[in-house]
Amino acid sequence: MGVKFRKSKKIAPGVRLNLSAKSASISVGPKGFKKTFSTSGRTTTTVGIPGTGLSYSTTKRTGAPAAGSASEAAAPVRSEKSKGVALCLCVFLGFFGAHRFYVGKTGTGVLWIFTVGGLAFGWVYDLIMICCNKFTDKSGAVLGLKVESGGSE
Repeated sequence: MGVKFRKSKKIAPGVRLNLSAKSASISVGPKGFKKTFSTSGRTTTTVGIPGTGLSYSTTKRTGAPAAGSASEAAAPVRSEKSKGVALCLCVFLGFFGAHRFYVGKTGTGVLWIFTVGGLAFGWVYDLIMICCNKFTDKSGAVLGLKVESGGSE
């Protein structure tokens, strides 16, 4: 039997910070409509009728191909955005989501403004992801990825 960990904390009206053993997420929205952004790259939208147990959810995975898809074996794509610019924006203006606006992630950029960088957890997470060449732009292309040219010897 495994041990599970899950904690949810209200940080503002309509905004919750959710922590689990595998990831963290932020849920935004009133009862009956909720949008959840996870650090694992998953975005979930839930619409329901409060008090009835009736709801409908859709989940979209960003930054990684779906399991079993044909593009799974494809090499990651290099972003046209500069890793250096994103890193500087993250270090100096990361609490306000400037680096997220730069790469085209305006939705989470606005979220970073209202939550002061995801209560600083999101800011530190993004800083680490940029430094490790794992941060992606809006289209899922990786910032700072080295492009290897094949065939020139």
